[in-house]
Amino acid sequence: MAANEPGQVIEEFTKCFNSGDIEGLASLYEDGAAFTPELGTVLSDAAGLRGALQGFLDTRGMLAIVSTSTVVNGDLALTHSHWRLDVPDGEPMEHTSAEVVRRQPDGTWKYTIDNPYGGKILGLSEWPRPTRAASGTQVAR
Repeated sequence: MAANEPGQVIEEFTKCFNSGDIEGLASLYEDGAAFTPELGTVLSDAAGLRGALQGFLDTRGMLAIVSTSTVVNGDLALTHSHWRLDVPDGEPMEHTSAEVVRRQPDGTWKYTIDNPYGGKILGLSEWPRPTRAASGTQVAR
């Protein structure tokens, strides 16, 4: 499961998510990628990323991509995806994400920054800067 174009990363993410494939999801992120599992939290460690992704998988929801856009500049690309997560026995979640993907040495593309909530951060008075905790886990201040 590799994305050969920047816009394919979200397509692969959706396939992995809807099939419950945590290994596939984690493989779409480069080492040290920054992930925002909730507003005000930024993770950049592998264990935190996997735990947050597993939390989303545990909703047993079905993810649908409504629309996407991609802007490429060399080995970096900014992507946005309007997504909807339909959760059994719960309210659906719907947001527009903002991500940065980077071309890897093998030519594939992976997330280096993934913010599923995109523009919602603009409502925060201060965006947290991640700091390294003693355990190696990223925590926001």
